[in-house]
Amino acid sequence: MKKAYIDLPEGQMHYRTAGDGPPLLLLHQAPLCSLEWEKVIPQLARNYQVIAPDMMGHGNSDDPPREFEMEDFTRTTLQFMDALGIKRAILGGNHSGAALALSIAVNHPERVSHLILSCEMLVTREEIDAFLEKIKNTPMSRDLPMDDQGKFLVEAWGRYKLLAPTASPATRFLPFVIGQEARLRPFDAHYAVLRWLRKADRMPQIQCPTLVFGPENDLFFNIPRMNSALTRIADCQTVIIKDAGAMCAFEKPTELASAIQNFISASMPR
Repeated sequence: MKKAYIDLPEGQMHYRTAGDGPPLLLLHQAPLCSLEWEKVIPQLARNYQVIAPDMMGHGNSDDPPREFEMEDFTRTTLQFMDALGIKRAILGGNHSGAALALSIAVNHPERVSHLILSCEMLVTREEIDAFLEKIKNTPMSRDLPMDDQGKFLVEAWGRYKLLAPTASPATRFLPFVIGQEARLRPFDAHYAVLRWLRKADRMPQIQCPTLVFGPENDLFFNIPRMNSALTRIADCQTVIIKDAGAMCAFEKPTELASAIQNFISASMPR
């Protein structure tokens, strides 16, 4: 696996890459980075040129000059693809990364051959509003007030345990550390994602074969919501990732990679 940077108008974007073949971009969730896909990449690199960028303001990429909206993340990701000479790619993402993949797929369908989304892209505007109401007086993990006793770290650890309840502490530790490091960044992409998602149901706008994966312990997973993908997306498959939560790429990388590989293989022209 190699690491490199691409110069974009608003700063440098860092990425990891491995393999040869059709380009496959994997987009991470906020506040994480391309390390989310580190255990998935080698398995998919046997058949694809796998590329996992750090979104602007995440990982080793530069901070944006201002708070980005989804349109900005979309534009810089397309600029990143252009800089690498990628006209069309398989696009996949988890949580915030899935929102970014969805934005590219519906606004620039000519750039996406296949789409891979995690299940919370299926939430409705009403569900988002209810979620925002529930957490309106609760700071994000990165915004918990620090204290000398380190109680903020204990509370943040508890939140990551809720996100990945069946993961071992060792598996949960890396995303937790990356999440805490996000305190050093000026912006949180969650807000841009939530603002964008609540505007419209974009599932019917998808024009390419799509896989929706649902980690069964994800906060946004339930069977009726997963089944709704089959009626809201014209060409759709679904898969449940057992014993995994929101950190499924850390928890079950082999199962997730296999689901992605099987989907692409089944939907590629023969």
